[in-house]
Amino acid sequence: MLATALALLLAAPPACALPPLAGPPPWRPGERLQMELSLLGPIKVGEVQFSVERPTSGGAVIPLVSRSRNTARFGPLQKLVAVGLSWVDAVTLRPERYREESDEDGRRRSTDARFLPPGPTVTLETTDGTSRGSRTFDRQGEAMDAVSALYYLRATRLAAGDRFCFDMVANGKYWRFEGAVAAGTETFEVPAGRYKALRLEGTAKRADGAGKARSVWLWYTADARRLPLAVVSEVDLGMVSAKLTEAR
Repeated sequence: MLATALALLLAAPPACALPPLAGPPPWRPGERLQMELSLLGPIKVGEVQFSVERPTSGGAVIPLVSRSRNTARFGPLQKLVAVGLSWVDAVTLRPERYREESDEDGRRRSTDARFLPPGPTVTLETTDGTSRGSRTFDRQGEAMDAVSALYYLRATRLAAGDRFCFDMVANGKYWRFEGAVAAGTETFEVPAGRYKALRLEGTAKRADGAGKARSVWLWYTADARRLPLAVVSEVDLGMVSAKLTEAR
């Protein structure tokens, strides 16, 4: 019986987790990525900028920042400005803390999550106007946030068919993300140019079971820089995309 159990254990597929790092990250402080936001395909509604800031804590922590705003009406919203800030370990590229803030037509919201020290749960501290609250979720996989995940995947070894999973904090909610790398490369064109690209596709599900699963697609250049070319996802209003317009 012991031999049978051991054989089954060895034959079982490996647990789904984050892919391993390939080496030093292909980005450095000072990098700026500009992307345009579109809704339902061609309707341009805003822009988002990602930046790698100067390391802090003696070089041990790297701040990663996303700044987004709408330039046209986005569904019922007249004005939306949002900032996401992730502090990541300079060696492991795992986030230590994540904070996002948004102003939606004067309605201010924020979410703050601390990933250190690592434990069995992650707590989201939230504000909505003058209201404050917190929610705690079981940590099923490694906990990331939307900003750190985008950069972490740039620095990993990705091969066709590879699966990856992690928990993720984004848009004031806690998600379970499962993804895979598509076979081969493809030519992909964005406003910044035409590139050979790797495609990653996955599904994000709310950890609290609310809502429906959201499909997500990401394209990275197939070269050493691993620039994020596009992110496409489902939202309540339909399909929304962010496509690279400039990298410097």
